[in-house]
Amino acid sequence: MSESNNDIDGKEIAATIRKEIKERVSTMHDPPGLAVILVGARRDSQTYVRMKKKACEECGIASFGFDFPDTVAEDELLTKIRELNADEKVHGILVQLPLPKGINENNIIE
Repeated sequence: MSESNNDIDGKEIAATIRKEIKERVSTMHDPPGLAVILVGARRDSQTYVRMKKKACEECGIASFGFDFPDTVAEDELLTKIRELNADEKVHGILVQLPLPKGINENNIIE
Protein backbone atom coordinates (compact mmCIF):
# COMPACT_ATOMS: atom_id res chain seq x y z
CA MET A 1 0.00 0.00 0.00
CA SER A 2 1.23 3.46 -0.80
CA GLU A 3 1.96 5.68 2.20
CA SER A 4 0.90 8.81 0.33
CA ASN A 5 -2.61 7.58 -0.16
CA ASN A 6 -5.29 6.17 2.13
CA ASP A 7 -6.83 3.82 -0.43
CA ILE A 8 -6.97 0.17 0.50
CA ASP A 9 -5.50 -2.18 -2.06
CA GLY A 10 -7.58 -5.34 -1.65
CA LYS A 11 -5.48 -7.35 -4.09
CA GLU A 12 -2.28 -6.47 -2.24
CA ILE A 13 -3.84 -7.37 1.11
CA ALA A 14 -5.15 -10.68 -0.27
CA ALA A 15 -1.72 -11.52 -1.71
CA THR A 16 -0.10 -10.81 1.67
CA ILE A 17 -2.62 -12.99 3.49
CA ARG A 18 -2.18 -15.84 0.99
CA LYS A 19 1.61 -15.61 1.36
CA GLU A 20 1.30 -15.81 5.16
CA ILE A 21 -1.07 -18.78 4.91
CA LYS A 22 1.25 -20.55 2.47
CA GLU A 23 4.17 -20.08 4.86
CA ARG A 24 2.18 -21.50 7.78
CA VAL A 25 0.82 -24.41 5.75
CA SER A 26 4.33 -25.28 4.54
CA THR A 27 5.36 -25.98 8.15
CA MET A 28 2.54 -28.48 8.70
CA HIS A 29 3.12 -32.21 8.50
CA ASP A 30 -0.20 -32.71 6.71
CA PRO A 31 -1.76 -29.80 4.83
CA PRO A 32 -5.32 -28.83 5.68
CA GLY A 33 -8.00 -29.87 3.22
CA LEU A 34 -11.10 -28.11 1.94
CA ALA A 35 -13.95 -30.07 0.36
CA VAL A 36 -16.10 -28.08 -2.04
CA ILE A 37 -19.59 -29.24 -2.98
CA LEU A 38 -21.19 -27.70 -6.04
CA VAL A 39 -24.74 -28.57 -7.03
CA GLY A 40 -25.97 -27.63 -10.47
CA ALA A 41 -24.36 -25.63 -13.24
CA ARG A 42 -24.79 -21.98 -12.24
CA ARG A 43 -21.96 -20.07 -13.91
CA ASP A 44 -21.53 -17.66 -11.01
CA SER A 45 -21.23 -20.55 -8.56
CA GLN A 46 -18.80 -22.38 -10.83
CA THR A 47 -16.64 -19.26 -11.04
CA TYR A 48 -16.66 -18.77 -7.27
CA VAL A 49 -15.75 -22.42 -6.64
CA ARG A 50 -12.97 -22.25 -9.23
CA MET A 51 -11.55 -19.18 -7.44
CA LYS A 52 -11.62 -20.99 -4.08
CA LYS A 53 -9.82 -24.01 -5.56
CA LYS A 54 -7.19 -21.72 -7.08
CA ALA A 55 -6.71 -19.95 -3.73
CA CYS A 56 -6.26 -23.31 -2.01
CA GLU A 57 -3.68 -24.34 -4.57
CA GLU A 58 -1.77 -21.07 -4.12
CA CYS A 59 -1.69 -21.59 -0.35
CA GLY A 60 -0.79 -25.28 -0.33
CA ILE A 61 -4.20 -26.34 0.97
CA ALA A 62 -5.59 -29.58 -0.45
CA SER A 63 -8.85 -29.08 -2.32
CA PHE A 64 -11.40 -31.80 -3.01
CA GLY A 65 -14.21 -31.02 -5.43
CA PHE A 66 -17.56 -32.78 -5.59
CA ASP A 67 -19.98 -31.76 -8.34
CA PHE A 68 -23.59 -32.92 -8.35
CA PRO A 69 -26.37 -32.34 -10.87
CA ASP A 70 -29.20 -30.04 -9.83
CA THR A 71 -31.41 -33.14 -9.62
CA VAL A 72 -29.41 -34.62 -6.73
CA ALA A 73 -31.47 -35.77 -3.74
CA GLU A 74 -31.02 -33.99 -0.41
CA ASP A 75 -30.25 -37.34 1.25
CA GLU A 76 -27.39 -37.94 -1.19
CA LEU A 77 -25.84 -34.58 -0.30
CA LEU A 78 -26.22 -35.25 3.42
CA THR A 79 -24.56 -38.65 2.97
CA LYS A 80 -21.60 -37.01 1.17
CA ILE A 81 -21.28 -34.38 3.92
CA ARG A 82 -21.26 -37.07 6.63
CA GLU A 83 -18.62 -38.95 4.65
CA LEU A 84 -16.49 -35.80 4.34
CA ASN A 85 -16.91 -35.01 8.05
CA ALA A 86 -15.41 -38.42 8.83
CA ASP A 87 -12.47 -37.95 6.42
CA GLU A 88 -9.29 -37.00 8.29
CA LYS A 89 -7.95 -35.17 5.21
CA VAL A 90 -10.92 -32.77 5.21
CA HIS A 91 -10.79 -29.87 7.66
CA GLY A 92 -13.54 -27.75 6.14
CA ILE A 93 -16.51 -28.18 3.84
CA LEU A 94 -17.80 -25.46 1.56
CA VAL A 95 -21.28 -26.08 0.17
CA GLN A 96 -21.82 -23.54 -2.57
CA LEU A 97 -25.16 -21.75 -2.22
CA PRO A 98 -27.79 -21.32 -3.46
CA LEU A 99 -28.93 -24.89 -3.72
CA PRO A 100 -31.66 -25.94 -6.17
CA LYS A 101 -35.31 -25.91 -5.19
CA GLY A 102 -36.32 -29.02 -3.32
CA ILE A 103 -33.19 -29.05 -1.17
CA ASN A 104 -33.51 -27.52 2.27
CA GLU A 105 -30.36 -25.38 2.65
CA ASN A 106 -30.72 -25.33 6.45
CA ASN A 107 -30.55 -29.13 6.59
CA ILE A 108 -27.42 -29.09 4.43
CA ILE A 109 -25.45 -26.39 6.23
CA GLU A 110 -26.25 -27.36 9.83
